[in-house]
Amino acid sequence: MGYCKTCKVKILDDTDRCPLCGSVLKNDGDETDPNSPISRTYPDIFAHKKKLNLTLRIVGFLAVAVSLVSVFLNYNLNGGLKGFYWSLIVVGSLLYAFSILRLIAIEAGYIRQMLSGTIGAVLLVVWIDVLTGFHRWSINFVLPGSMLLVDLAFIIFMIINRKNWSGYMLYQLFMIVIALIPLILILTHVVTHPIVSEIAILSAILVFLGTLILGGAAARTEIQRRFFL
Repeated sequence: MGYCKTCKVKILDDTDRCPLCGSVLKNDGDETDPNSPISRTYPDIFAHKKKLNLTLRIVGFLAVAVSLVSVFLNYNLNGGLKGFYWSLIVVGSLLYAFSILRLIAIEAGYIRQMLSGTIGAVLLVVWIDVLTGFHRWSINFVLPGSMLLVDLAFIIFMIINRKNWSGYMLYQLFMIVIALIPLILILTHVVTHPIVSEIAILSAILVFLGTLILGGAAARTEIQRRFFL
């Protein structure tokens, strides 16, 4: 900890210069200025971040350790590479959990957290489906079902945040792009029960068109601003 004679503040960060004015700091024992009527403390703004990063590193190490132990046990208990790879489900689940914790730690926006969390969850479910025999329940129901929930979430966000409702239009366009995935899966006959996927595709289009039509000039202006039209 040092003391800035110019700003008359204590600096709790581990640095030799004042983050406010750039002056060289005095030693901790010299911070007392009897002529100064004000004695203020500049907080260590990075302390919380450092602790959070350390916690993330510890959690990451534990996740890697558990993953390696799972693969080791799976390999030895199932007679080599033959058998059910349950350890890969453990690895995928830990990876997803760590990614969610990291999103929370870096304080990503709620839209980013929701979309990233949803995409990660869908990928994890598809991964589990593939490892357990690929019965296609993940792409028949979970993928389109998650798309419907995201569309519903955007509608709720627009109702709650009425002043900035037009800001969600870009994300609605993103959902239309995502809707190409179940469309391709339907056309290639990978999806065996297309009804939910068709509803999800229709929902993504209707939500965007509804916002564009009901929003009027404000919605069109937002599209022009986003795409420099």
